[in-house]
Order: sequence, then C-alpha cells, then structure tokens
Amino acid sequence: MKYIYLSSLMIALSAFFLIGCENAEYKAQSNSLYITDAAGTNNATTVTMDDGADINVVVRLAQKVMEDVEVEIQFSPELLAEYNATSGTEYEVLPADMLPKNATVIIPAGEISANYRLHVDDFVTNGITYAIPLTLGNVIKGNIVKSKAQSKFIYVLAKPLNVSVPVLRGNAGNVTTLPETDWGITVDAWTLEAWVRMDGYSINNQAIFTSGSNDHEIYIRFGDANRPYNYLQIKSLGGQKQTASDLEANTWYHWAFVYNGTTLTIYRNGKQDTFFDPPVPKGGSVRFDFMKIVDSGSYFRNNCAMSQVRLWKVARTESEIANNMYFEVNPKNPNLIALWPMDEGDGTSFRDATGNGHNATSNGALQRWEHNIRFDK
Repeated sequence: MKYIYLSSLMIALSAFFLIGCENAEYKAQSNSLYITDAAGTNNATTVTMDDGADINVVVRLAQKVMEDVEVEIQFSPELLAEYNATSGTEYEVLPADMLPKNATVIIPAGEISANYRLHVDDFVTNGITYAIPLTLGNVIKGNIVKSKAQSKFIYVLAKPLNVSVPVLRGNAGNVTTLPETDWGITVDAWTLEAWVRMDGYSINNQAIFTSGSNDHEIYIRFGDANRPYNYLQIKSLGGQKQTASDLEANTWYHWAFVYNGTTLTIYRNGKQDTFFDPPVPKGGSVRFDFMKIVDSGSYFRNNCAMSQVRLWKVARTESEIANNMYFEVNPKNPNLIALWPMDEGDGTSFRDATGNGHNATSNGALQRWEHNIRFDK
C-alpha cells in the first residue's frame, strides 16, 4: 500500500509540474505586443501640427511579465502606400531625415506599457499632407510576439490654416479670373468650396460666386425674395435650393457645393446641409467657362471675407471635405480645376496655386486684408 501511495503521489506531482510548465508556455505564447492606438477600429489618426507636434506612441503588452521587454520602432513607406490605395488618400511619408533612427521602446518588468515620444519639428508643407507610418519591429528583449493586426498605425500630420484673408464688397467691384470667358472645361461632376464670413445679411442677392456657362448656370448668393436674408441659395441648371435662415453675421462658415451628375448637395462646416436634383444639364455634362466672385453689383452691400476657394472636377465626399477644410490641399492634385488660397496678404491679385492659369484680380472689390486668421479656433 505504501508503494502504491508513493507512486500515486509522484504521478500527481509530475502532472502538476507538467501542467504548470504548459500554462507558463501558453501564457508566453498568448501574450503579445501592440500599439494602443491600433487597438481600435481606425488604422490612422490625425495629429495637428501647431509649431511642431509631439506624438505619444503607447506600446502595450496583453499581459504583464517579470522581465524587461524591448522592441524596435520602425517606419514603413509600404504601409502608407497600402493605406493610400485602400482609402483614396494621397499622403506622403515624412522625409527620412525628420524621423528618428534606431528607435526602441522598453516596457519595464512588471509594467503593462511604455510610451515612446515622437517629436516632429515645424516645417512648411506646401499643401502636401504628410504621414508617419509606424510599425513595431524586432523584439530585442523578451520572449513576446507582436500582434499581427495591431502592431502598425499611421499618424497623419495636419497643419491648420493660419492665413491672411481679403475683405471684399461687391458694390465696389468684383473679382474676375483668367481667362474671363471660354474656359471650355466640361465635367460630369464638380465641387466648389470656400471659407466665407459676412458682416451682415442686410439685403438679398449678395452673390459670392457666379460660374458655369451660359447653358450651365451656377449662381450662389445670400438671400432671395424672402426675408430675412440670412440664408444661402444656389441656382443651377434651372433648379435651386437654399439653407435655413439661421446664418450669423461675423461668423466663418465653410461652404461646399457638390454636384455628382444627379444631385447637388450643400455642405456647411463639413456636414450635409441640404440637397436637390436639378434638371439634367444640356448635353449631359456641365461646362465651366468663367468664375466671378462677389459679383452682384449694387446688391452686394455687406463686407465678405473669403479664403481657400477650391474648384474640383470631381464630386468630393463628405469626409474629404470635412478632413481637409481646416488644412491646405495639394495644389498639384490632378482633380483641381483651380485653387485660389487668397492668402497673399497684400495687393489685389489672387494666384491660382494649381498652375492652371486661372489667376484672379480684384476690380475695386478689395477693401482690406486681415491677418493671422484661424478657422479651427
């Protein structure tokens, strides 16, 4: 009996130690390293650059371990290329000389996470949106694997607009663009967007944009026949639509007008405001022959500040509008017909930053310049 008892005890102890070893091995295998930002549903986030940027990258373990864990921080242009292809974005990788080399992060023994601080100095973007595609590299210390899905993340760098803006008044003149007629640009879809601030809505028919062609009118104004006149209206292709009468004087609004070939939608501050289906355009497409700004003569009595006028030959999505309204856009984007930043700060001319030659000139409309304007504050 004694022999049987000792044998049973030895078997039980062996099983206990075997299970303990297996559990320890399973715990090591089930543990993983990941980037906290990548644990959500998004693959990227936007970081605002205000005199540079500091990005806190949190690297975390699924479970604590009683030894230091060290992992490389790497940067992957291939990751950004994949993201651009699937998201329809045009981000460019931050230049290599602005990124750290041989970067690592250490999670001390007994801790669950550690921060890696990534600093980016301020720089001129020239309308290009840069991004940092970050991945966890080799595990230098610790028997821990990396999470496949959550070991990579993209930080998009966005520099808020801080610009000079012209203050215009239409009863003193208008703004015309080159050539003044016969652009001859035919499109199936289009988008026109701008920042606009009116100091009042004291009269109807204050037209901020007159464009299109004789057969394809695009006429955008504040106020029609009905009082009060603090609403925006667009007339196009024989149809029209207006917003609610709730606009406030001396308030910046971002307006975007999007025609997708069927529906014309007004976006206010990056959100859909209203829409309608105008009649089918003559010939099936819309022709752009000219663009005039603050162009309703004696009706335009209030002062209008304006910035970042962008004319596209595509229907921009709501997210594209909202994600770019506070920032520069790349003037070399092939979908731009014209881009008037209107940020010169002096003079009476406004360049077309695309290089397409649609430069603009104030013909008496310019009243003054204002400086250091931020739209995100």
